[in-house]
Amino acid sequence: MDWLAVNLAPEGFLDIKVAALFCILATQWLKRYVEQWRFYNLIALALTLGAQAGAVALTRSGKWFDALWAGLLGASLATFGYELLSNVAGWAGVGPRKQE
Repeated sequence: MDWLAVNLAPEGFLDIKVAALFCILATQWLKRYVEQWRFYNLIALALTLGAQAGAVALTRSGKWFDALWAGLLGASLATFGYELLSNVAGWAGVGPRKQE
């Protein structure tokens, strides 16, 4: 179960799992407070990349590419995973995307 462990210290933000978790939380927060639904994922991507860059700046590790790559992969995983689960639930007749 070590692969489930998440380090929320600034050093841990260079992990794809933490970036995906951050992006999921940012997207859900944006859905509550931002009216324009078309830009949720782009804003969440920008927030995730900003958090990754902030973690590198705080740790002074110099791993800029690693942080931005982890942010991009984490945000992609969060976005496409959420969309997949929403579509599958809709096909099963559950949730806001259910088929009539």
